[in-house]
Amino acid sequence: MRCNLKNRKDIPPRDVPGFNHRAARHNVVREQAIALLVIAQYLLSLLWVGFTEDMGALLSAVVPAMDRGLFFGVVFLPPLLTVGISFYARRFLYESPRLFVIHRLNLILLMFGAAWTAILAGTPFVFETVLLLSSLLIVITPMFSLGLYLCALLFFFLGSAWTGGWTGFSWFDIGDVVLTALVGLIMVRFRFSDRVGGYLTSRTMEEQHRQLKETNRELLEANGRLQTITYLDGLTGVSNRRAFDEALEGEWRRAMRGEAPLGLLMVDIDFFKAYNDTYGHQAGDDCLKQVAGALGAVARRQGEVVARYGGEEFAVICPGGNTDALAVVGESLRRRVGALRITHPSLPWGHVSISVGGAVVVPRPGDSRERLIGRADEALYAAKEAGRNRVVIRKQAQVTL
Repeated sequence: MRCNLKNRKDIPPRDVPGFNHRAARHNVVREQAIALLVIAQYLLSLLWVGFTEDMGALLSAVVPAMDRGLFFGVVFLPPLLTVGISFYARRFLYESPRLFVIHRLNLILLMFGAAWTAILAGTPFVFETVLLLSSLLIVITPMFSLGLYLCALLFFFLGSAWTGGWTGFSWFDIGDVVLTALVGLIMVRFRFSDRVGGYLTSRTMEEQHRQLKETNRELLEANGRLQTITYLDGLTGVSNRRAFDEALEGEWRRAMRGEAPLGLLMVDIDFFKAYNDTYGHQAGDDCLKQVAGALGAVARRQGEVVARYGGEEFAVICPGGNTDALAVVGESLRRRVGALRITHPSLPWGHVSISVGGAVVVPRPGDSRERLIGRADEALYAAKEAGRNRVVIRKQAQVTL
């Protein structure tokens, strides 16, 4: 998605999508280098003119009202300003919202300096160096760079015509113009196939990398939500049967490695069908939610898992405890559900209750998890047969096939 920054002057470069700080800094450094080269070229040009011609006569012929001090001030002002502004841009590269304006101002100053050199010196030496430096080494876009070069070339011709007239070209080889233009075009092609092409490619790759990271983040979040939905019971919010099976398998393997006991509680809501028939399925769903919340509030130790096993039946995995500890957990579950005081007229005590059956084993190679579940189910059946609203725990035993 493209960001419309047109006519926006209050946006720092660091907030512009795809802004390449390293490339921007290199551009500013190149502008400084070009400005210093232009200054050096001014000195060489003036020395060359000074040794070959009468400087005073040249100045009076070009600009009659200009003295030497003003002449040097005008000549060196553009590149000096360019260097100063470039240093400012480097210092405030990441904060200044005017960086792009500064960049354009540097281009104008360099172009102006190239024109002044051509006008004041008007020699092939200037033509071969300053125009190329000021136009081709400034990388913006291929067409802009070429246009800048052509403008500098135009200023050179105008300056030469102004200082010496068109007759001054009698010593100027036309082939030199053609050769220099071809060299300029080759330099444009070379720079934009290498530097700018690589820069644009890196910007594209950075944008694609950013989009890929954003997509991966969204995908991970979606996978996390999907995994949560996959392993949770949609009604009660506790673990579902799939999560129970995987958790039991993991705890089973862990207990087998450590030769530690593993406990399992099976919980059933007493006469839940009668409750549904009396109050309706909506009330039954609310009852299941409250019972599941009560079970989860008790089974909070590390490794303990509360899961909806099916219908009104729940299962609680309790690793690392013996039968006495498992009985304590089962009794806490029964009391917590009874404390809800959910009215149930079909029960003698008048409120919803649970029956709990449990078993504890120390897994051995060849043991079966299904037998552990079966023993806990047998204990649950015994609790129901004994009058419900109670806890029955099978004695700890080794489960074998």
